Amino acid sequence: MTINKRNDQISSTPFIGATSLLLTGKETGSDMLSVNEISLEKGSKSDYYIISNVEETLFVSEGSVTFRLGDNIFNAYKGDCLLAKKSEPHGFENTGNSKAVIITMSPSVKLDKELLEEPNFKHSKPDNGFFDRSKNEPYEFEPGIMRYDMVGDFLGAESTYFSELILNPGAAAPNHYHPKHEESMYCLESKLNCVYAEENNISLNQGDMFTCEVAIRHGIFNDHKSVGKLLAIHCVLNPPPRVDVD
Repeated sequence: MTINKRNDQISSTPFIGATSLLLTGKETGSDMLSVNEISLEKGSKSDYYIISNVEETLFVSEGSVTFRLGDNIFNAYKGDCLLAKKSEPHGFENTGNSKAVIITMSPSVKLDKELLEEPNFKHSKPDNGFFDRSKNEPYEFEPGIMRYDMVGDFLGAESTYFSELILNPGAAAPNHYHPKHEESMYCLESKLNCVYAEENNISLNQGDMFTCEVAIRHGIFNDHKSVGKLLAIHCVLNPPPRVDVD
């Protein structure tokens, strides 16, 4: 198991005005997932690029972001999510008036990235590959837990399932394991508790990342007085194969 605590996360500067924190990757012991948090100062802009070997998910966790996908350019807001398919050109920029934060994820620890020249963009949201929070409603996953499924085969993914769980105080998701894939769980808001193997109450603070190996018992619950939010990140399609346990 890896719990990558906020203060221990590796920081880098991928481009001017941006700070990246490594949440999950080969450096944290993962064999299947790359997950990063990228903070964008006002005006900071990424390259326009492709990842040729896997797809990439980009989730807006704070502020607003201008995404470029193919020849589309459009604004996205907190809770929105973009899927750039394998070899699909994309990029992002903070054109707002305050800091923005995105979570990026790919279902591999090795990313083959290539920079491209930008085309002439059209100001329009794409027909595919974008989860618009304003046009979607969560569903009840378990008592006290609402869930948004943001990326999966329904969005054109090949090997990504990316969702947000909103846990009321006292709510618990069933303990389970995944027979063939890892899962990363990012504490998006407030505090939560996780289960791992024989341990039944491990604390997660906002910004912490918990990654569980293949076939290991794990779960999540909220033992606090405030609502907690979690990103559940899988490198398989929905629904991820799972076995429920005590």
